[in-house]
Amino acid sequence: MKKLYPLAIALALFTFTSIVFAREAKLVRYPSYSNGRIAFTYLGDIWTADENGQNVQRLTVNKARDAYPRFSPDGKWIAFSSDRNGNLDVYLIPVTGGTAKQLTHHSADDVVLGWTPDGSGVLFSSQRGEDFMGLLYVVSVNGGMPWRAGPDMGNAASYSPDGKRIAYNPKGQVYWRKYYRGAYATDVWVEDVSTKKFSQLTDFDGLDSWPMWSKDGGIYFVSDRDGGGLTNIWRVADSGGKAEKVTSFKSGDVRFPSISSDGRVIVFEHDFGIWKLDTGSKKATPINLDIDAETEENDSETMAFASMADDYDLAPNARRIVISTHGDIFTVPVEEGDVKQLTDSSARDVNVTYSPDGKWVAFVSDRTGREELYVTAADGMGEAQKLTDIDALKLGYHWSPDSKEIAFNSSDSKLRKINVTSKQIVELDASRYGNISSPEWSPDGKWLTYSKSDESRTTDIYVLASSGQEKQAHKVTFDSYDERAPRFSPDGRKLFFVRSDSIGGGGGGGFGNASVQIYSVGLEKLDRDPDDPEERPEAETPQPGAGAADDTAGPARRPAGPRPPHETKMDWAGMKHRTRQITRMPFPVGNYIVAPDGRTIVFVTSEPSATAALPIIYSIQDDGRRLTRVTSGGPPQGDGEGGGGGGFGGGLGDLSISRDGRTLFFREREGIYSVPLSTGTAAAAATAGRGAAGGGEAPRRRIAFNVRVKVNRSAEWAEMFGDAWRTMKYRFYDPKMHGMDWDAAKAKYEPLVKDVGDRQELLNIINEMIGELNASHTGSAPPPGGRAAGGVSTGNLGFDLEPDKATGRYKVTYVYEGGPADKDWVKVNVGDYLIAIGGKQVKTGDEYWELLNDRLNRKVEVTLNNKPSEDGAWKARIETVNGQAYATLRYDRWVKERRQKVDELSNGRVGYIHIRAMDQPSLRKFEKEIREFRNKEAMIIDQRWNGGGNIEQELLAILVQREYEVWVPRGTEASGRPFAGYFGPKVVLQNWRSASNAEMFPAGFRALGLGKVIGTPTMGAVIGTGSYSLIDGSTVRTPGVGVYLADVKHTNMENYGVQPDIRVDNSPEENLAGRDRQLETAIEELMKQIGGPKRNIATKENQ
Repeated sequence: MKKLYPLAIALALFTFTSIVFAREAKLVRYPSYSNGRIAFTYLGDIWTADENGQNVQRLTVNKARDAYPRFSPDGKWIAFSSDRNGNLDVYLIPVTGGTAKQLTHHSADDVVLGWTPDGSGVLFSSQRGEDFMGLLYVVSVNGGMPWRAGPDMGNAASYSPDGKRIAYNPKGQVYWRKYYRGAYATDVWVEDVSTKKFSQLTDFDGLDSWPMWSKDGGIYFVSDRDGGGLTNIWRVADSGGKAEKVTSFKSGDVRFPSISSDGRVIVFEHDFGIWKLDTGSKKATPINLDIDAETEENDSETMAFASMADDYDLAPNARRIVISTHGDIFTVPVEEGDVKQLTDSSARDVNVTYSPDGKWVAFVSDRTGREELYVTAADGMGEAQKLTDIDALKLGYHWSPDSKEIAFNSSDSKLRKINVTSKQIVELDASRYGNISSPEWSPDGKWLTYSKSDESRTTDIYVLASSGQEKQAHKVTFDSYDERAPRFSPDGRKLFFVRSDSIGGGGGGGFGNASVQIYSVGLEKLDRDPDDPEERPEAETPQPGAGAADDTAGPARRPAGPRPPHETKMDWAGMKHRTRQITRMPFPVGNYIVAPDGRTIVFVTSEPSATAALPIIYSIQDDGRRLTRVTSGGPPQGDGEGGGGGGFGGGLGDLSISRDGRTLFFREREGIYSVPLSTGTAAAAATAGRGAAGGGEAPRRRIAFNVRVKVNRSAEWAEMFGDAWRTMKYRFYDPKMHGMDWDAAKAKYEPLVKDVGDRQELLNIINEMIGELNASHTGSAPPPGGRAAGGVSTGNLGFDLEPDKATGRYKVTYVYEGGPADKDWVKVNVGDYLIAIGGKQVKTGDEYWELLNDRLNRKVEVTLNNKPSEDGAWKARIETVNGQAYATLRYDRWVKERRQKVDELSNGRVGYIHIRAMDQPSLRKFEKEIREFRNKEAMIIDQRWNGGGNIEQELLAILVQREYEVWVPRGTEASGRPFAGYFGPKVVLQNWRSASNAEMFPAGFRALGLGKVIGTPTMGAVIGTGSYSLIDGSTVRTPGVGVYLADVKHTNMENYGVQPDIRVDNSPEENLAGRDRQLETAIEELMKQIGGPKRNIATKENQ
């Protein structure tokens, strides 16, 4: 069975021609205006031009992305953001050109927004782990430590002309998403910088973004309040009132506007070009830019790949492997020999598999504009032949043992087979409840096995006669668990499969724990006890690596040796009782394969390490004995979304075994490896006959080869655009595409691909197209590491600092519990002074982040003192933590402060639990804390700022329990049962940043009658998503599962937003003051419910 795992790789060595544009520039971005000149980003660099489009000048030239240029008020400087160090920092460059000066040095992204009115500082937004959302900062043009601009959170912003107030958007936005209405939509607010008083100028459930303060007493902004996703520029008085429309576009989008310092001109993106608005006349005109420029990308190049492949298959003789690398197909020798290229096109040819006779290679290609199945001669002679013409993704396929037919499953939920010679297609089965997966032929070719779901939404294993004459498929698994990935034994007497022993669909601990293990089911009646070693003939007792005597080889799924295969017989009666569990691993089993001896199974699982779960390959016998560790891999790499990852993916997979059973082949990221199975050390059988892991690993060898791929960059970008469009068409959860004409969306955006100058511009176009769907959990992104390799990482010392103007030193204001400075030997306390970092003096105003970037050693020497001088100072070596760990320290402090407030206001009667994310660590923490606080009279379950995951079933399974008994051991107080539950009054806190599964949880909480929901409406972002990799490793998020309320209408939770029972909005003033009125309301509500004096659980004294 060949499963489709699209991955991509990129390593260019030889270049030929560059992309040159000599026409009206499109995809010009982020304009700014000053004194008749405009600044903008094009081809990843900063440019300027006259407002009539003439006198174009390129100010920066480098491989990094320079963006968000903003003229200084006097027009002499341009501030911009650049990812030259792997993240966006703030830079400054003269308008006449020259060397850019770096102003910020933190590894978080710093996005330039504008300037202070006096031109002394640059305003930018950044999320540095200090809060759940981004904050506004100002950095001096002379550099130094940035300071907070004021609001409790901020995205786009603009100062008033006198600098006393600031207009801003509190919430971030996905600028390319259209039509959104909901709690996450941003409004325009104003803060008085000196008094810290706030006013909300707009209140609209759609887009009110990019506020720009003008000298005429108005604030301009972009809004889609006309409806239909149409954006225009609007104006509202800075004192509030009714907004008025300024521009009147009937199509296209207004993006990233900026206003001149005198307020007379606004420039903005519209319809992928730059426009200018005269604020006096309200007349908008386009600025046509004719730019003769060369990009940093090469249009034609030869990319060299050393031992790197997206996927592979082992030849039947085990002497060669076929690989797909960057869309082309090659065969390469396992030991020695020549490389043969089988395909060479601008299409993406992937998912390669040898035919059992070794004469053909099957693959999937999009060379016609959609995915089809092809075959080509394995010797490289002749042209590839297209087999299918079906408008659906080809999800998996498998050769028949005689190499004459291929069975394949597709995204239209059908299973088919095709004759390779006649190209006749026979439909074998279809599913109404999701895609069929993992088809595989029996060794004698008479049967096909596969998995599909039924009306109960559980996935089972089926067997069907391969002739196509008998339409009745037979189920061979009979329980309420999910079973997948069936494999025939080489003799055809058994089926192996994996079972997920979780009805709740959890995965990883506590309620709904998914224990994914390997099972087998006997297809024929058993004439002896398979678990009794005395019943097993001596000849069948396997040895590691034992197999056929000759050295012919092939994957275990093919017939072993030249003799005819055993006829596969089906004894349907009693099949349920012939199911046996093989593995009992503590972590889920992943990819697996059955060895040619029919008794050995090789599989991938994982084991915990200090930093991550490490993939491990084991072998085991089909009776569960002789568990042997074969080899291990490095930590998996990915996007955290459960798929895709970047570059080459991660982990271990794509297992193949030589026909003699002596060698295992597998893929780890981009590499293909072999490892002997015969040298693995099997452990002695443990108690109850179960094996334990062997102690030694066999040495593994990377298959070495070199291939070159000719790439036409323009053609590749066109392919990537089509691939992204196609994957959304077939994978998006709603076949009606949210009412969008998806063909029309393609026609609208595809012509822009010819104007693309680099990958990021292509991804911007793809995102604009995907934005037409008005869906969450979407978007494209470059592969991890796609920006500057080896980007900086800023360390954190584990304590907060504030400048002390009186002494000219930074003073310690907080030491984080459990952080790197919370050690006896560091001796730091609140009120101490920071004197130096790494021997370099640090004074107030110095940006000490630069001293904490990319330390040579993990520990940094810090000089501290309880007075602002070097006299009596001490030195401590501190092992800094990265930004993610620092954010966790901040989060733990936030939770601790709220728990203390709950204890204080409820006199210890109410418990408090915060759920940070809907993931397994959060579930385990919840289970721990629900037990810790089970004797509290009431409970607040806070899931504000929770971005989602998939544990709401487990949480609700815990909370829905009711006390049914009281347990009273002698001499102790009573405790209720079940023990892992909470039975008192409870409420849930949510806010506009509660998203996805953190919306399903409060909706379920209320539907089950568990209590009230308090806060604001949620985001309305509820889809189950995945990820798909494009040819260069860029990813497209692919939401494939819709979620609906169990009401009469089955309301779609996407773009819905869960409404609270009690609405409470924390104001900016309250946030800055540290007051949490939502939390206070939850306490008040629960105190009303529990009332009176403290209630105790009934106790009974045993006499």
